[in-house]
Amino acid sequence: MLAQFSPISVWLCCLLLATGSAVARADSPTIAFDFGRTAECRDITSVESNNASSDVPSTVFPNEKIVELRLRVSVHLLEGQLDDVEEVRIEIGDCDSLIRVHDFAPSTRLESRHTGDIRRSTTSEQTKSLGASLGGELPLPMGEVVAHVTPTINGGLSNREVVTETEHRIAPQHVVVASGTIGQEHGVFFKLRSSPLSSLEGVHELTVRFIVPDSWRGDSVKVCCKATGQDKFLWIKQQSTYGHTCGAVALYLAGDLKARQAAQRFAKQKG
Repeated sequence: MLAQFSPISVWLCCLLLATGSAVARADSPTIAFDFGRTAECRDITSVESNNASSDVPSTVFPNEKIVELRLRVSVHLLEGQLDDVEEVRIEIGDCDSLIRVHDFAPSTRLESRHTGDIRRSTTSEQTKSLGASLGGELPLPMGEVVAHVTPTINGGLSNREVVTETEHRIAPQHVVVASGTIGQEHGVFFKLRSSPLSSLEGVHELTVRFIVPDSWRGDSVKVCCKATGQDKFLWIKQQSTYGHTCGAVALYLAGDLKARQAAQRFAKQKG
């Protein structure tokens, strides 16, 4: 048998849901992202060749070179509490999958909330003792006099042992930066989380090194930024997005004036 609900109870439930969702939205933070629409890339092929180990095979062919992109992404809290933002994810990917990722920074990094390892000491104490006594009555040849003699034998053994154990534990660490490749190594992602030593708000400099053809003068990449966290809806937590931005960034080779001008025209068209 189905339960019967009065119109008033249904109205109250709807009002509670609407009020709860409105409060959750009002308390949620708002994040804005900003980055340049053009970026210069330096040719670092010779630098990488000098730093490469002879034991590691080269991933660059003779008709290719390595260019380095340094992109600054600003994270700005417009309203709300920054502590509610759990993660900022930034993706940088090749639009046409013609260039591939050689290296990137920052790499995955762990941090601890403790300044050093955890030291824990445990002290235990053990005490042992033993005693014995013997008593009785001894009749004497003096009439009816009875001497109450209590010969006592006491044997005592006391042993006090104190044991202190010291245990060193590695302080728990948390991921503050996670990074890796996406799109079959045609792009890279960065996950940023706040920590006592760093803040999500501010400027984050990201470095990506691409392997490109030797005749490469410019290209474009797609940059997407997203801030997420958990909002409490009534008694249930749900994943929420506090800011999202996507845009194309035109790349050009450092020292190439025509490539720079072409990148600027491309950025104006996309803007």
